[in-house]
Amino acid sequence: MTFQTIRPWIMRGLALLGVLAIILFIANIFVNPIRMKTGSVFMEESLGQSGAADAFFAVPGMPIPENTVMSRSSIMPPSPELLYDEAIDQETDQKVIKNGSLDLVVDHADESLQTVKTIVTSKKGYVQYATIQEHPDGTKSGYATVRVPEDMFDSTITELKALALVVTQESVNSDDVTEQYIDLAARLKNAQLQEARYVEILQAAKTVEEMIQVETALANVRSTIESLTGQIQYLDSQTNFSTITLSLSEEPVVTVGGKEFRPGTTIKEAAQAVVALAQWLVEAVIWIAIVGVGVGIPLLVLGWLGWKAAQKIRTHMKR
Repeated sequence: MTFQTIRPWIMRGLALLGVLAIILFIANIFVNPIRMKTGSVFMEESLGQSGAADAFFAVPGMPIPENTVMSRSSIMPPSPELLYDEAIDQETDQKVIKNGSLDLVVDHADESLQTVKTIVTSKKGYVQYATIQEHPDGTKSGYATVRVPEDMFDSTITELKALALVVTQESVNSDDVTEQYIDLAARLKNAQLQEARYVEILQAAKTVEEMIQVETALANVRSTIESLTGQIQYLDSQTNFSTITLSLSEEPVVTVGGKEFRPGTTIKEAAQAVVALAQWLVEAVIWIAIVGVGVGIPLLVLGWLGWKAAQKIRTHMKR
């Protein structure tokens, strides 16, 4: 058997394989019809385990490329780093959350609590929580959480401390959340652009399946927008109004010889007396130093000159 003998069989086999390939190609077209039309968008059926529709994001106004296939790989995962938007940064003031805590010993907790409410109201703030309770020994204690405008925080702390016989504890802390606020605002801006693009895509959808997938993706984006909006509103609330927590307690009253004795008040008065004495001593030293330098030295110079003049006069008279 020579090559010339088997050559026709080889040619027939190759021709048969070519015919089979053509038949399979045509069958594949009929089984998986192309659902893409000119100017429309085809979205793959790949919802995945999460059930979220795949989507394509573009800036509003960008033309939709023809024969564009949308798949899950088209969506970039959110970056773990903070987003930055220069325009938002320029429009955003510094955002600082201020919190304060005071433990005060007072004469009468119930009366002091009413005064606290008056002070907070005068600062255009409000009382978020307040309670008063009486203990078995007859003393009372009160607790309150108040919120005041951020620019009234320091003055409010000062006025509240003035109510106390003794300030047993004071703490103030500040948390700058400006970068976090800008990040949330930038993400919200991007999500709103994405929402606008999905609306355009929905209007261009040609089949019910495309509409369902775009609407699902649109619902997810709108849920993200609501979440970001809520976080921004929370930061606005925390930065616009500062929080102060108060603990009010009465000092024990000791009865000696039928008279009431308040150790805490006595300690406070004694401390105030020590402070006043120390202040007086410092002022006296300052006065002595200034008067001694400004007045004493010139007087000494004048006295010395007068003594020298007197010495010369005596010497002249003796001659």
